[in-house]
Parts: sequence; C-alpha cells; structure tokens
Amino acid sequence: MKTFLRDNLIVWVWLVLAIFVELFSICFANCSPYLASPFYYLCLMALCVFALTLMKRKRLKVIFTNLFLAFQIALCIGFVILYDNNGTVFDFSMLNQRSDAFGMLKGLTLDFVQISILLAIFVAFLTFSIIYIIKCKQNNTLIIDNKKVYKVCAGIMCACMGVSIIATPVVDGVMASKQGYETILYNDNYSKYQSMGITANAIYEMVSGILVDRVDTSNVDIIDEYLYGDGTNKESKLLPTSQFNGISEGNNLIMVMVESFDWYPLSWYDADTIASIYPNICKFMGESIVFDSYYTREKTDTSENNALLGSNPSGKYLNYDFPENEYPYSLVNMFKDEYPNVTANAYHQNRGEYYNREKTYVSLGFDEYYDIDDMEEFGVQNTWDGHTWQFSEFTQDSAVMKHMKEQMFPLDEQFLTYWLTFSMHGFYGERETFSNFVYEDSVTGASYENGYYGYFDSLGVFPKGLSDEDDYLRNYAAALKDFDVALGIMLEYLEANNLLSNTTIVLYSDHCTYYNNLMSYGKHIDEVYNSELYNIPCMIYDQKLYDAYLDVYGDSCYKSLIGNDKSEDYKFVTLSKFVNTVDLIPTIFDLFGIKGWNNLYLGNSVFIEDVESIIYSRSYGIFVTDKVICYSINNLLYTCEGFTEDDKQDFIERAEKHLKKQEILDKIFYSNYFSKYEYQYP
Repeated sequence: MKTFLRDNLIVWVWLVLAIFVELFSICFANCSPYLASPFYYLCLMALCVFALTLMKRKRLKVIFTNLFLAFQIALCIGFVILYDNNGTVFDFSMLNQRSDAFGMLKGLTLDFVQISILLAIFVAFLTFSIIYIIKCKQNNTLIIDNKKVYKVCAGIMCACMGVSIIATPVVDGVMASKQGYETILYNDNYSKYQSMGITANAIYEMVSGILVDRVDTSNVDIIDEYLYGDGTNKESKLLPTSQFNGISEGNNLIMVMVESFDWYPLSWYDADTIASIYPNICKFMGESIVFDSYYTREKTDTSENNALLGSNPSGKYLNYDFPENEYPYSLVNMFKDEYPNVTANAYHQNRGEYYNREKTYVSLGFDEYYDIDDMEEFGVQNTWDGHTWQFSEFTQDSAVMKHMKEQMFPLDEQFLTYWLTFSMHGFYGERETFSNFVYEDSVTGASYENGYYGYFDSLGVFPKGLSDEDDYLRNYAAALKDFDVALGIMLEYLEANNLLSNTTIVLYSDHCTYYNNLMSYGKHIDEVYNSELYNIPCMIYDQKLYDAYLDVYGDSCYKSLIGNDKSEDYKFVTLSKFVNTVDLIPTIFDLFGIKGWNNLYLGNSVFIEDVESIIYSRSYGIFVTDKVICYSINNLLYTCEGFTEDDKQDFIERAEKHLKKQEILDKIFYSNYFSKYEYQYP
C-alpha cells in the first residue's frame, strides 16, 4: 500500500488541489464552500483517480493531472466571470449563444483574487510536477507496474463511474418528467454550483443537453382540454378581464423595452434636479400609470419573449431551440387577428442574428424586423461595430429615433411598433458617442461641449473619478440621458402628428443593471438576494386609460417616485401591486378587448385586483416576488421585513399555479403543438 501511495503521489496532490479549486471557486458564485449534492462530482473525481492510477508511466500521470487541473481552473474562472457579469450559471443551451458571447468579451469584469490564486496554484503544481519527474528519473521509478487484481478492480470502477456520469442526468431527466413540475417548489433545491460544483455542473449539463429531453411530449392530448376545456363553459377558460376592458380598442400600440432601465438615477439628486436632467422621462411618467412594484429577474431575450408571447420554455432558449415554431397566440399574431390591417414591425440597433431575432420575430408575427444594417439605410450610424470597434460604443437610442421615427410610427395606418433600445446596455465604460458632439438642451436651449458629460459637469451631477462605481454610474446616467432625448423625439413626433390621443405606449425595462454590479451600488443594497434589486421601471401611457383610472382611484394612487427628497411637487399615478413581464400580454389584451386563453399565458392583467403572478426565472432557477426569493419553499434566500405565514401560503399558491401552466406550455414548445393542431381562436 505504501508503494502504491508513493507511486501515485502526483495523483493525490492533484486530487487535493482539484477539490480545493472547486470549493474555493464556488465561493465566488455566492455559494458556501461545500457541495450540497456531491455525488456527481465525486464520480468525476473517482473516474479520474482510477484512470490515472492505472497509467504505468509517471510522465503520463503528470501530463494528464496538469491537463485536468488546467481544464478545471479554466472552467472555474470562465463560469465565475459569467456569473459575476450577468448572474447566470452554465447550462447546455448557452452553447447556442456562443457567437453572441464573443461580442461581450471586451467588457467583462474579472475577479483578480480568484484568477491570481488559481493561476498560482497551477504554477505551483506545474513546478511540483517538474521536480517530481526529475526525482523519479533520478530514482529510476518513472514506470510502475500495478498488480493484475488492481488493474481489474480499477478498470471495473472506471466503467462504473463512467456509466454513472452518463446515466445520472438521464435518470434525473426521466424522473423529472414523471414527477411533474410541482416538485420544483418542494425539493431541497440549491443553486447548481452549490449543489454539485462548477466542473461537475458543466459535465452534467453537457451530458444532459446531448442525451436528455426532459419534457414529455408523448401525451399532448391533454393540452387541448387544458387550454379550451370541454366546450361547455368557454368563458371560464378565457383570460379574466378588468373594469378597463376594451378602453384602448382601436389604438396604435407602441412597446418599448428599455435596456437595463433602473430607478436609482432618478433618485440620486433632488426632484427638481432630476426633472431638469431627465425632462422627457419625468413628463412621460407624469402622464402614465406607473407600476412601482414591477420586478423582473431575467435576461433580455427572456424578458422580450415573456412580453411578446407571455411565456418562455424551460431548459431551452426560444430564440435558438424553437425559433420557427408556430405561435398563433403571440401578442402580434393575436393583435393582427383582431386588427387585420395593422402594420407590425420591430426595431433594434444590433445585428439581426443576435439572439436569432431575424428568425424568431417572423414566427412571433412581425411583418418586418429592422436591425442596424437596415437602419443604416435610413441614416443611423452603426457605432457598435464596423466603425469604432469598441464594445461600449452602442448605437445611440437618440440617433435611432431621430432617423427612424417616420418608419416606426406611420401616419396613415394603425401600427404596432416594438423597439428594443440599446444605449443603456452594459458594460459602463466611458463612451465617445456620449461626448464627441455638442449637446443642445431642448428645454433651456443652452449648448454644452463634450456632450452629455459636459452637460453633467455644468450641473455638477454624476461627477467623474470619485470611484470606479461612480464612473460606472456617470456613464450609465449618460446612457439614460440619451434614452431621455430619444423619448422626447418620439413624444414630440407623435404629438405633432396627433397620434398621442389614440396610441397606447407600454414602456418597460428588461432587467436591472447587473453589469458591473451597478444595481447594488445604485440602490445601496449589499445583500446578494434582495427583491428590491429587481424592482425596475414599467409604465403605460394611454390617455383614455389614465383618465378612467383616476376616476376610479383618485388621489389614493399618487406617489412620489423621483428625487431623493421625495418632493410633493412630483407625484405620479401609480399601481402598487406585484407585476412582471408575463403580465404585459394579458394587460394589453384586457385594454384592447382581445380575448385569449388563460392557460397559454403565465401572467394576469395588472388591473384585476387581488390577483398577482410570480417569477420563476428560466435563467437563474429561482422564484422571485416582492416579498420572497427562493430556490424552493425549503430553501428561502430572502424574505421581506414582516413576511408572514399568509405571505408564504400566497406565494405557494401562485407558484403552484405558475408551474402547472409552465409544464403544459413546455409541452407546447417542445412539440411545436400548433404546427400539428389548429389553434382555436376565442
């Protein structure tokens, strides 16, 4: 035994370092230094150990242990960077986004503590390996000969571990499909990295993604009855409606998904200062119903799909895995069914292949999707790539609105226009596009050299150089200023052409400013899990709705939302109930009098009192409301102050309802149900 241990010294040193690297690295992904479900990781380690000890030549042991350690360190560094920059853990479907990810490399923020320590470990192990080989050569012990019994036993163990590594995800997938989605809520769930570690999760996801389809599409017969019922009580299967049902009938519809729009810049100074910096946003808020309890914990593609389809598939990406499915129940297709002559176009100043939108948007029903290549023909300069080649130089929202407004808002026909903004996309480095022009204030008429930065400096706001966080905030505030200018151009054009009175504008944020972790600094929240990190802006402009809402709720709905002084001079009409992106489609259908099947949509009209939805994030694997964040009811990560047993029960009921719908919706996604079965329009 002593000889065996000595002959495989390099293996034991590698094993200790590998375990340390794993436990050390998950701490940088908000995990504790232990694995809650270590079986899969131990199988990987056992497979490697038995394979390494079977090798006769120590040089091979050295080569493979160094390769294994280098591979593990690369995975840990890469996936911690991924987690740090957008909070997600690796899953197989992310491989579909690999081409998109390369465009983000220049802006990544790195954790140099983790990187430096892991690289030091690798250098130390490499040095030890060289010394080890030299000594073995001197002692003439470079080759060992395991006993036949050990070879047989180790070979059997390698086979067993290999089978376990392949079989475990397959068995998990089969069990998950049989158990039903409600088990998600009641299992002792942890984050994937806390559960099995970074390395094991990567291997698990690769095997699972290749071999396992976790959605059972064999019994799609239940879908028809679940959606439409038995035909005896059709109304009970339709989306519920509110007292404002049909109030926007015949309007144009503009939806603006504002990239990374967050509240805190609007509260950084007193209300008068904020109103002068962002006059168009404040004006728009003052004429809208503002949802001050709108939350989202998703990435951009998920937020836009939730808003355009009312749901998103679990385990896969709609844009890459199901871009050519048939979606007769999407917002655009339902809107076009109600208003056959409407023109429905989408706009985003990025490449059309990004998130595969050029294909997905056709399935969702848009007539045309205008990307940056299309916009250049209208005079929009592409500063994202092809010109400055700088990651942060996103094409300005103000430039898009200046050149595209006539195309976006036609005067002679009803339109549905969807615009994804770009200026506020992270990362938040200093940008030439915000400084290399003379900014002219539309309110005062004054001009400022050095663009938005010069304007800020003249007011003494969002100063440069106090800290990295303040620099990030300055650049983000400048991006918000650019959107403010764009919003002003849009409102002015609509008003000048008498379109505002018959247009509904839904303006919502896709997610908080997780890039550069700016949301924590901006909101002064240090906790990793706190619902208020995900409370972001959403509002609806509709003159008829606004007047009717005030008639019902009067002074009780006013609230101060801007300025750190919460000035009584700046109060806005608010709706204060939990809202998220899946609620947008049912709300729009409610306002426009469009009938939809309740079980095709995860959300509810926000104007139905005492009914709230829930977030179960496909990107992050957690439940989120304004009161709680958790992986399951048995693993609460955050509860608000005063959280009660009634709150917990309410959360459980909403989560169960959500998961039941999600299970059926996944069957629809994975089977492309409406390509085989006719959709019954209500």
